[in-house]
Amino acid sequence: MKFKKIIWIGAINLIMIALITGCSGIQKSAQVSSNSSKNEISQTDSSEKKRFEGKSLLVYCAAGINNPMEAIGEEFKEKYGADVQFTYANSTELISQMEISKKGDLCILASVEDYQSAKDKNLIKDKKELAKHIPAIAVPKGNPANIKSLKDFGNPGVKVILGDPQVTPLGKLANKLFEKQGILDAAKNNIVSTFSTVNEVVTFLSQGKGDCSIVWEDNILNSSKDLDLISIPENENMIKTIPVCTLQSSSENELAQEFMNFTESDESKEILKKFNLKPIQ
Repeated sequence: MKFKKIIWIGAINLIMIALITGCSGIQKSAQVSSNSSKNEISQTDSSEKKRFEGKSLLVYCAAGINNPMEAIGEEFKEKYGADVQFTYANSTELISQMEISKKGDLCILASVEDYQSAKDKNLIKDKKELAKHIPAIAVPKGNPANIKSLKDFGNPGVKVILGDPQVTPLGKLANKLFEKQGILDAAKNNIVSTFSTVNEVVTFLSQGKGDCSIVWEDNILNSSKDLDLISIPENENMIKTIPVCTLQSSSENELAQEFMNFTESDESKEILKKFNLKPIQ
């Protein structure tokens, strides 16, 4: 009887060992399969990176969106291995540079009107819409001149700082907004300084060297320590769209197209939102 009991216990032990060994084999098989999948994904990423590694893009970019585009460029390099070099200026100067140099792969301009100007010069190959560009009233922190609306730009004694209307989209746009309000001449008489880029306007206004300006909403929000934002009612405003375009002069057509597509990715949209831009959905 005792002998039978020993045999029975031994049989149970053998069954348990077989079960454990089988489970272990299944786990190892699953782990191998998982590792294999990860390796395949890693190899795909590596393959994409190697395909463009050592290559570079030249991108003409509106100065007011330099920070988000630098961040997008870094993300693109991390994913594809290609370097993205930006040159920044106002859109009028960028178009002039593209036309004279006949070099470059992409451009990111301040508005669709600027895109049309570049297209008319046969500089553009293809276009996608990147984000909304919303004009807004900027005032120094605390709004010392008590600016409330566009009409206040024409009030006696108000010091207005603007983008140069001869070369900057914002300067031209400001004049159109003043004209709609019937204060163009009065606002022009109040201008104390004009600048060729929105970044310069933001800097001088932040230093209290003027009472108000019209810049892009995202520029104000990104400088919220120094500036306050006054929204312009939609029926009084002229909201623009930022285009990203491939250029006829590009010698890296496939890579340029890849970058333009990347600006529509979830990663890029998150970066745009981080810098207070509204991506085109």
